[in-house]
Amino acid sequence: MTDDQFEEFFEPYAGNVQGFYEAPFWTFSDALVRALMDKHLGIQSGQHILDAGGGTARWALWAAEHFDVDVTVADKSEKMVEEALKNVAESPFGKRVTVVHCDLEDAPMLADESFDAAISTYGVLSFLDQPRAAFDTLARVLKPGAQGMFMSHSLTNAIHSKLSRDGVTPEELETLQNESIVRWAPHVPPLRVFSAADLQDLGEQAGFEVPRVYGVPLFTYPGPEDFGYPYDKLSLVSHSLKDQKFFDAALAAELKASERPEWADRGVNLMVHVRKPSNA
Repeated sequence: MTDDQFEEFFEPYAGNVQGFYEAPFWTFSDALVRALMDKHLGIQSGQHILDAGGGTARWALWAAEHFDVDVTVADKSEKMVEEALKNVAESPFGKRVTVVHCDLEDAPMLADESFDAAISTYGVLSFLDQPRAAFDTLARVLKPGAQGMFMSHSLTNAIHSKLSRDGVTPEELETLQNESIVRWAPHVPPLRVFSAADLQDLGEQAGFEVPRVYGVPLFTYPGPEDFGYPYDKLSLVSHSLKDQKFFDAALAAELKASERPEWADRGVNLMVHVRKPSNA
């Protein structure tokens, strides 16, 4: 992905991303991500958290309120940083959020061992040219014993979606299988996709312990309408998830399934859980 492709994508996306997650499927996916963070990160009140590739500060503001912490948003996109600053200024929790314009692959402005935990949601890792360099940054800035949960697009979901829903040429399929690169739509730049083993390896190469990789979600798949913001039609799954009892039952099923590491690669997205060794 070139720098021009990166900026051309985020220029219009930044102003719409908040609305994109209003579809019931993405509300459900958010709830699963939050439940996994609650369960596994061990964040305590008063700590300092890094939101790596935090975009418009949507997750940073949630974390500041939910965990009672200070959060630094680090993002490469100038337009996303502009939106983050607006959202932070308008939020009652904005005083607890700092926004930094930087590239995770080389971020000297983020101090060594300065964060108690780190998060990175949805496709941030998939936009990286050098994911190993970003993992090295994350390992450098986390304190010994600190944990992180970082998300990417899933290789198996990309193959499944292209073959069964989106359509794919033989050439695209070969690139996807051999290079782990997917093109979701003409306006979306080529993105990296990962297997659970890929994320495990990246974490370990950076010196992390890797307790688990999670699929997010594992069984609840978005319909094509869930990518059609602004939404004028609900997908079948989003329609079902509007019912709170169904929502709660599906979330319980996903959380139970998340304990099966052999199922991780089923995920729409993947989330790797890492821990920096205490003696690092």
